[in-house]
Amino acid sequence: MDQIDTTTIRNHIAYLADDRLLGRKPGTEGYQLAVDYVISEFKKMGVQPAGDPGQFTQKLILQNTKVDNGSAKAFLSDTKGNVDSLGFGIDFLPYAHPFSEKASGSGKLVFVGYGVDIPDFYSDYDGIDVSGKVVVFLAGVPDGISASTLISHFSSAGNKMNIAAEKGAIGAVLVYPINSFPNPNPTIQSTVGVNPEKTVAYSRGFNGNLDFALTANNSFLSQLFLNSGKNLTETLTALKSRKNSSFEFPFILGASYSNSFSQFESENVVGLIPGSDSRLKNEYVVHSAHLDHVGIGRAVNGDSIYNGAHDNASGVASLLEIARIYTKGKAKPKRSVLIVLVTAEEMGLIGSAYFASNPTVLKSAIVANVNTDMPTVIAPLLSIVPLGAEHSSIMNNVKFAADYLGLEVEGDPEPEQNRFVRSDQYSFVVNGIPALHIKYGNKTNVPGFDMDAFIKTWRAKYYHQSADGMDGIFDFGAAKTYVQLNFLISYSIAQTAARPEWNEGDLFGIK
Repeated sequence: MDQIDTTTIRNHIAYLADDRLLGRKPGTEGYQLAVDYVISEFKKMGVQPAGDPGQFTQKLILQNTKVDNGSAKAFLSDTKGNVDSLGFGIDFLPYAHPFSEKASGSGKLVFVGYGVDIPDFYSDYDGIDVSGKVVVFLAGVPDGISASTLISHFSSAGNKMNIAAEKGAIGAVLVYPINSFPNPNPTIQSTVGVNPEKTVAYSRGFNGNLDFALTANNSFLSQLFLNSGKNLTETLTALKSRKNSSFEFPFILGASYSNSFSQFESENVVGLIPGSDSRLKNEYVVHSAHLDHVGIGRAVNGDSIYNGAHDNASGVASLLEIARIYTKGKAKPKRSVLIVLVTAEEMGLIGSAYFASNPTVLKSAIVANVNTDMPTVIAPLLSIVPLGAEHSSIMNNVKFAADYLGLEVEGDPEPEQNRFVRSDQYSFVVNGIPALHIKYGNKTNVPGFDMDAFIKTWRAKYYHQSADGMDGIFDFGAAKTYVQLNFLISYSIAQTAARPEWNEGDLFGIK
């Protein structure tokens, strides 16, 4: 690990965050330059191609869907035949449907609380039939879920819609109690990854498994409850304490809206470091990091290129250095190691969702994922937060690596950020593969220094901003420690005869 070179790490970041790459947005020349750079570095190191047959790249189709705002209509009708039209941008907004040129449907309206179905814990679907109906559920989750990773997972809009579809619903309305739809003419669009058979790779959003999906605000919910015979405040209080409060409204809800589509190709980059053990080399530990960023945006202080030096050129640089240590050093892994640089993370984890659903190796042979996203190397790295590791035996690998480097392991300091579902390890988890994402901790060696406040201030200035360039704050000593840590985690997994396992009864393992 002493071979880790901070100058090399810096040079990788500097190239990937250069203005010439125009923010590395998928489908642009700048993103292709990033792809070409990674492939060139792989070839220099002797990393083998592991994408599509004989290639370093795995091609996928990115499909963008845009709603025609003028076409969007929704209505409520009661048992007496009275019909009330709902206002676009006032009462509701549609989710872009990834396949239907016209998304439409109608059905009896059913309130299903938070829309969660958590085995051996709580379900909003107990005692209610939603087949052929339209469900209404709230943002968030009930109290009592202790792990921030589970809160993030069960709060995910995409997960809630998947559950509704599995229960037989044809439509869904997600209610954000504080959402007042301030933009009267929003651009509603979404991007998904599809294969030639039009199968959507899992992402965080609406995957088209319902006839339609809407978001609505609190006034819409209040309107429903006024004529339901139920008290909204009492119902919300009961739900928070996990008291099932699902019931059928005396309404039918219908909706329709038109969608237009455009497609373009993008690529994941996949490199292989073959394992040394005759048996274990047929199993794989995956290192992942997203190669893309958000491209060109609103100019700030005359700068419109969102370079993404920290997000995620630093993560890609970390993986390139890990690949170099594997190929040039004496650490020969028993299991094979895949270095996967994915596209379209910023569009909804699409590249990783596509790879995890359609890997270029046997899916059952992938034993773990170690994801690297925006390491935030801006201060000495003294403690870490291994998001996701607590669900499987890979926590043992994290503790080994952290102990070796003298790092403390902390819990999630900002669970409200829902980071677990916002980075690429989530794509592997929902495909049944134990995964983690190492984030920075709050420990500092400066008396009286508030690391948490410092990071929040830094993030407000740099995250998804044009300021995130090479002239920002970097601590390359922390970058070296971060690379050492992630390398040790994957190396220890690769060397251990037993493959990682989900903890007994873990909800991700059950899924």
